[in-house]
Amino acid sequence: MKATWLLLAAFSCVYGQGLEPYKPNYQQPYPPDANQNGTYRQNLQVPYGSFPVNGNDYTNPAQSSFYQDSFNSDVYGDGENEVDPQNTATYYAELDYEERYRCPPNWVRFRESCYRFTKSPDRPRNEARKICQAYEADLASLNSPEEHGFIITNLMRLDPQKGSWYIGAHQQTPGYWVNEADGSQLTGLENAFFDDRKMTYTSYNLLPKDYLVYKFSHEDGRWGLAPLEGTQYYHFICEGQTQRLHYLIEEERSFTYGLDTYDPERLPRGPYFIKEPVDIIYDPMKKNHVQLTCIAGGYPAPTYKWFREDYQVDNPVFTEIDPLSDTRFILSGGTLMIDKPDAEKDNAKYHCTATNKFGVIRSESVRLSFGFIREFNQKRPVESGNQYWGKVMYCDPPSYYPSVSFLWARNYFPNLVEEDKRVFVSYDGGLYFSALETIDRGNYSCNVMSKVSDAGRNGPFFPLLVYPHSDYQQLKFPIGFPKVFPDAPVVGQEVRLECVSFGYPVPSYNWTRKNGGIPKQAYLSNFDRVLTIPNVGVEDEGEYLCDVRNDRARISNTVYLKVQAEPNFTIPLTNKHMDNKGDLHWNCEAFGIPDVNYTWWKNSEKISMDTLATEDRDRYIIQDNVLIIKYLDPTRDPGMYQCEAKNQLKARYSTGQLRVLSLKPSFKKRPLESETYGSEGGNVTLRCNPEAAPKPTFTWKKDNIVIGAGGKRFITETGNLIIRQLSRDDEGVYTCVAKNQYGTDESRGRLIILRAPRFIERLQPRITTHVGSVIFLHCLADIDSLLDTAYLWNHNGIGMRENADVYANKRIKIDGGELTIYDVSLSDVGEYECVVKSAIGRISTRTQLRIEGPPGAPGGLQVINIQRSSVTLEWTDSNPNGRPISSYVITGRTQWNSTWYIVNENVVNVMEIDRYNGRKRASISTTLLPWSVYEFRVQAVNSLGVGKPSSPSPQFSTQPDKPYQSPFNVGGGGGKIGDLTIKWNPLPPSLQNGPGIHYKIFWRRNNSEVEFQSLLLKEYGNVGMHVVHIPLDYFYTPYNVKVQAFNDIGAGPESEVVTIFSAEDMPKTAPQLVYSRSFNSTALNVTWNPIDQSREKLRGKLIGHRLKYWKQANNEEECIYYLSRTTRNWALIVGLQADTYYYVKVMAFNSAGEGPESERYLERTFRKAPQKPPASVNVWAVNPSTVRVVWRYVQPTDEEEPLLGYKVRVWEIDQDMSTANDSIVPVEQKLEAYVMNLTPGKSYNLRVLAFSNGGDGRMSSPPITFQMGDYHSDAYGYYVRSSAYRSEISKESLLITTFVLFSVVYKVICF
Repeated sequence: MKATWLLLAAFSCVYGQGLEPYKPNYQQPYPPDANQNGTYRQNLQVPYGSFPVNGNDYTNPAQSSFYQDSFNSDVYGDGENEVDPQNTATYYAELDYEERYRCPPNWVRFRESCYRFTKSPDRPRNEARKICQAYEADLASLNSPEEHGFIITNLMRLDPQKGSWYIGAHQQTPGYWVNEADGSQLTGLENAFFDDRKMTYTSYNLLPKDYLVYKFSHEDGRWGLAPLEGTQYYHFICEGQTQRLHYLIEEERSFTYGLDTYDPERLPRGPYFIKEPVDIIYDPMKKNHVQLTCIAGGYPAPTYKWFREDYQVDNPVFTEIDPLSDTRFILSGGTLMIDKPDAEKDNAKYHCTATNKFGVIRSESVRLSFGFIREFNQKRPVESGNQYWGKVMYCDPPSYYPSVSFLWARNYFPNLVEEDKRVFVSYDGGLYFSALETIDRGNYSCNVMSKVSDAGRNGPFFPLLVYPHSDYQQLKFPIGFPKVFPDAPVVGQEVRLECVSFGYPVPSYNWTRKNGGIPKQAYLSNFDRVLTIPNVGVEDEGEYLCDVRNDRARISNTVYLKVQAEPNFTIPLTNKHMDNKGDLHWNCEAFGIPDVNYTWWKNSEKISMDTLATEDRDRYIIQDNVLIIKYLDPTRDPGMYQCEAKNQLKARYSTGQLRVLSLKPSFKKRPLESETYGSEGGNVTLRCNPEAAPKPTFTWKKDNIVIGAGGKRFITETGNLIIRQLSRDDEGVYTCVAKNQYGTDESRGRLIILRAPRFIERLQPRITTHVGSVIFLHCLADIDSLLDTAYLWNHNGIGMRENADVYANKRIKIDGGELTIYDVSLSDVGEYECVVKSAIGRISTRTQLRIEGPPGAPGGLQVINIQRSSVTLEWTDSNPNGRPISSYVITGRTQWNSTWYIVNENVVNVMEIDRYNGRKRASISTTLLPWSVYEFRVQAVNSLGVGKPSSPSPQFSTQPDKPYQSPFNVGGGGGKIGDLTIKWNPLPPSLQNGPGIHYKIFWRRNNSEVEFQSLLLKEYGNVGMHVVHIPLDYFYTPYNVKVQAFNDIGAGPESEVVTIFSAEDMPKTAPQLVYSRSFNSTALNVTWNPIDQSREKLRGKLIGHRLKYWKQANNEEECIYYLSRTTRNWALIVGLQADTYYYVKVMAFNSAGEGPESERYLERTFRKAPQKPPASVNVWAVNPSTVRVVWRYVQPTDEEEPLLGYKVRVWEIDQDMSTANDSIVPVEQKLEAYVMNLTPGKSYNLRVLAFSNGGDGRMSSPPITFQMGDYHSDAYGYYVRSSAYRSEISKESLLITTFVLFSVVYKVICF
């Protein structure tokens, strides 16, 4: 357990180690990464070891070299931790470099400077410089191509809108640019400027273009520098030295800072809004009350006030709402309710405030407005137009608020006009016809419906007249199209781009976007006339082109989509917990289109230099979105501050609380780690981080003796103690003493030095094995027993997955320092590294694994010559993989079959034709198929097996030849009388050997004709059947047939002679002596004499018989047929009615059809089978294999046949009832049965039924389930186990034995 805690502590500390940033005196081999906030080169001199035991987290943790897998030394501490002992000051300066050159939040570091890319507020060049100077920075200086690359990389990431950005360059003389911040000249940046010809002076440009901005050129497709006057409002880039901006980096503090104990639910803090009110449009028709709500958190719980906003001479006046003066207003918590709102009195803006003892905050202003729709003008003139010419009818709606939908009706309402490719209703209310038709004549009316209520208005009907015209209109856009709705879209709204054109034929539409693609979320509708962009963003801005075309012409026009955006805070205010007499630097930033202006508020009162108290004016600096307060006063400055970002669309507020603290140092929350571990020869950092305001001074003690910086020790600005080149002498108790003007506190912890890791067993430098074997690698290291050890394995520099990983290779097993590879393959070759990690260091050892195996795949395979019986190939050998190549395997395939087959599996006579490149040639004797496209592969063979095949060779074709094979499966027969049908399997393409495949058939009567008749089927091609017509007298006559294949080259061999029969004729004889008898109540058994199957009578081969039956009471035409597909002379007709007379006739049939009918026979079916089941069925155990079954008599009715007996049906419980055995009990015997030969211990189902000539009756239900036991009955009728177990027992015990031990169970099962 202790070791586990130590490992956790080690990881916590190591995670806190820093990385070294760029150093000005170090020549970087690679360009810096512009996306990182600071680090451009990994620190190779990071101390090992400093890790806390109790797991406290520290601020800004960085990755230590413990986790850097580039450590390749087998000796711990070799190389990476070597430092000149005479230059310790430089070494410790490097250790603290990351902390000293860290950039503030929202700044980006490049080398030793920090950059702030300010998108808001946009300012002219000189005003932008003042904002930068408020940070003790300046507009960015451009000194090198690397810095230029860093800036444009960030612009590509931060500015998808591709705006313009001021920097600090100024043109002193034409072409001579100087950075104003440091006076340096811009050199080596000629390619960063755009072409000067595009920036020439014009007569109306009176100001010189002496300042530079970064801008994006769509023509060049890149960012670059462009001169301009400096009066434009643009973004800007600030640059400051990291050390000068260090004051902006504040210790992370929260509302618990300085509190020894606190309740998380009652944490003292100022108010903050959880929910703010929203704009409301009131529908006067509903006559409901209006409710505005704001909810705020904080402790103590805040109180609320509501204010109405009015203006007097452009100055806002806030009037508090008092429910006592107007009973229509009700205040409940943060909710304001207005009963029966009045448009004249209540149409205004409102906001609420939340207050507790820490200050006041105000909400956003919201408007209460009233929706309305006025009445239409009921007089409207007649509209007219020409056929095949465009036409627009405007709605002329009444005044309304806020928005309406337009509905056009034709002839009557609500017969709404349906839009199609020719007719379109725009969002502006107009009804557009691309080309009028005569069917458009009628009376039209425009109607409007409010989008926020159920209110609507119906416009007057007016006629549309359509006149014939001799011509048609060419394509033409109506005035104003394409259009954007709404006219001034705001981010987040749905934007609709409409395009419509007059002209005939009716055109089609297509939307594109210049210099970009259509937004992904956009979709087309209304026959592609409308492009809708839901949830529009600023990135969707641009010029959209509508292309219109028909069969006769094509036109296009563009519309520019300009999107506005309400202010949105990209850098909101954060709560500040500052030192007494310290300086506060607060800033916020919001994005908005148009750009935003900033106002600062304190406790719901505007802050301006004019309204500040005289004693505060020297302490406050306000520069747009920057607020600076110097020498913080705990009596005047704490409170609730708000940054207001406002543009034409909206004003938003970001809130933060300012606390001014005076605290003596305290280690209660963040004491030193009780135990910190380091390694011999390594480095360690002891962190000292008390709560204190202002920042304290630090003193370190070792074993109660004050120690200072110097030699092996270094104390950072934040109070941390760094010790390098640790030894056992550095062990001890260290104390950090923190002191400020309010007091002193100290904390102590022990430093323990551990032994560095070292290898006991290393990997062998080189190992050789072969494919398919098992390889075992082993390494072992000696680590201090207090620390856990982790073994990691790398293959060719890539970490190998553990066994538990689902993606791990199942052939590889890793068990700590043991690595086993089963079924070794060539992919396992390479370098293997065993890495041993502990919290204080890492060591590794390597081996090279060489694997021998079958050769690799040959390359460059070419077919030099191909003949009917041989092929010559050339190729180049691949890697033999450790063993010499002994032979080759040649495989091939054709276009007829995708499967590769072996052409020659032992090619040894191989000639080397070029000793410089190892080119090989071999001639292989084989039989190749004619008229086939071949490709080949080569596989090399050595003593370890056959290698991988080469890539297929180029394809080569063989010459055609006559068929080598005769057709397969010759046969035939069947058809109609007079046909001799001959069938065979056509030759597959691989055996046709040439084009023009066809067949020749031969036939003769068996034992009657000597010569074959023949027929060439050339015109039929590759068929598999032909019918020869023969005399009708030769029905069902045996014929000898054969088939021969032909192609354009010649004839193939003939097939074997096969005997088939010609087509059959219908039978000429009827079955004789047909007899029928009743089988049961629903079936008749019909028999007849076997039919004469001679050729003259049957005229074919007997297939079966067809039975025809009908009721005596019916006509023969109502008969039913039953087909018996057997040659036996009987059949069973089922599904008949009980006690009914049926006529039966029989006919024989062959493949040609059925013969004549027999004489009819009349027979009656038996009466019904028993309809009642046996009752009172009981089962009694006789012995372990026999049961006795009793039941009651079944009395048949007059409609039933007399009983013949009973059946006792028993089957195993896990089997189907079809496996049951029946015990027959004749009706004259006693109503009981003994079922024997049952298996002891098995369970059975049992049912009883009565039967008669009418068939089996109904079975008893439900089935009885019982289990056989190993008991039998004695002379008294009781059941006992055996004589050896008999004893003096009571009758009650015997009854229990009867029902329990014998396991005779009666169970009711639904059947």
